[in-house]
Amino acid sequence: MEFIDCPCTGKSLIRLVRPAVLTVLAGEPLHGYEVLRRIAPLRLFRGHPPDAAGVYRALRDMEAEGLLHGNWDLPEQGPAKRRFALTARGLACLAKWEDTLSEHRAALEELLTAARGALAPAGDREAS
Repeated sequence: MEFIDCPCTGKSLIRLVRPAVLTVLAGEPLHGYEVLRRIAPLRLFRGHPPDAAGVYRALRDMEAEGLLHGNWDLPEQGPAKRRFALTARGLACLAKWEDTLSEHRAALEELLTAARGALAPAGDREAS
């Protein structure tokens, strides 16, 4: 049975791009392409590069919300590049994300335990 487009594949984890961006920017200000490069190895992207347009849209939205501050780097040669830094509000948002993700992790562990129990052969369930 194929589940290519089913949410059960974990495709919705891409919605966690915002805490991923906040996390990498907590270390230092970065250009958008460097944000992409640093979040790409995260397991939530399931080995596929993050959608660049979506990440840049998230950067713009988070800047508009006051979570990030962007400055233009204007080199003598080459294109202008936007460098993003976390604001105090962004750091507070990341702290809230940490709480939220911890709660979700506990809820997911509980659900995973229940799912494993439901999938176990009947004899294994009775032995527990």
